[in-house]
Amino acid sequence: PGVRRRAHDRITLAGGSLTHVEMLFYTAFFNLLVFAPLALMELGSVAAFFSREDLDLANTAGILLAYVVLGTMLNYSTFWCTTANSPLTTGVTGNFKGILSTWVGFVWFGSSLTSTGWVGLLLNTAGGLLYCAPSPSGKRTEHGKRS
Repeated sequence: PGVRRRAHDRITLAGGSLTHVEMLFYTAFFNLLVFAPLALMELGSVAAFFSREDLDLANTAGILLAYVVLGTMLNYSTFWCTTANSPLTTGVTGNFKGILSTWVGFVWFGSSLTSTGWVGLLLNTAGGLLYCAPSPSGKRTEHGKRS
């Protein structure tokens, strides 16, 4: 209740007009409130994994470090894209990344999709193409963005 109230007060004090970067921050913060308890429920499994006798700790630590670095770079690039563009553009580029990742899985790893996966991929592609298609209405501003 306290955190929710402070966030509500911050949004209200801002006149309800937070920037997209501030909204991204608040969304990430509130996601933490949801996913932290879920992660705590897995703490026993993680402890059991690290207490195994046959675990190569150096190799596991190296892989974990690589994932942390890649995750940090992904978050940085997401925030940077949102700051430089818009949340919608960031979402669409994320969808294109998903399409590319799916095709890489097909070509290099021989994966396949179910009918639901194909429908999702087609909807993802159609949404990206529609976003990129020029709109006949709307004037361009001096910075090239549509109004």
